[in-house]
Amino acid sequence: MPTRIAGPTDLGPWTAWFGQGFFFTEAARGGPLVWPPGADRLAGDPLGPIRHVHDDAAEYYFVLQGQCRAEVGGEVRVVGPGDLVYIPPNAPHNLLGEVGGADAWVFIVVSPNFMERKWRTSNFRAGSETLRMRVSRPFEGDSAASTYPVSANAVRLERDAPLSGRAETSELVYLIVNGLARVRVGRLGGTLAAGDYIHIRRGMPHELSGVTAETDILRFDCPFAQWAGVDLGSQGTTAPDDGPRLRTS
Repeated sequence: MPTRIAGPTDLGPWTAWFGQGFFFTEAARGGPLVWPPGADRLAGDPLGPIRHVHDDAAEYYFVLQGQCRAEVGGEVRVVGPGDLVYIPPNAPHNLLGEVGGADAWVFIVVSPNFMERKWRTSNFRAGSETLRMRVSRPFEGDSAASTYPVSANAVRLERDAPLSGRAETSELVYLIVNGLARVRVGRLGGTLAAGDYIHIRRGMPHELSGVTAETDILRFDCPFAQWAGVDLGSQGTTAPDDGPRLRTS
């Protein structure tokens, strides 16, 4: 599925892209990050370029613009527009800075999001240094990432051919890579451009359709088991499947 990755003119200033903010739920966290030339870290990154792991959680880097150096298990690779970097759970890794003097725009997804152990910077697990990154190019027909536990898939929308969905076991993240997409989630709707993303919670009906002749989207499926690891006590057996409800007396 060859596609043109949106360039600087399409994406606008990095501050506007970065201003979309991050999503943060039990299933996943992530969003847009930028490493400007001359900076010592990704904009808005509180950890900084410190080697770390995510216990039992995988991470993706998708490069929208520019180039950067990614390190996993001691292996360093330069990745650029259209590259999707998969970092296996428990793998020590780092993002080491932009390459070539241009802003590096990187969209990240970490899943699942274990909030009580967001990252570990020391005492890595035995054998974890043997883990390696996997770099694929989903918009050139490389579907390797679709087979990972947290899957990522390139989706092409045609104009006036809507794609409807309702994920029952995952939360979804759609990143617009090229073109314009009209999105409806429940009763809300709008148009997203290249670089925009939308995060959709489990079980939420939604529809996407192409506004331009071809619209390319990267979809992340983040598995989510509701109430996993949460002690609900005596109420646990009667809690509705779609979450708690407000009660009035």
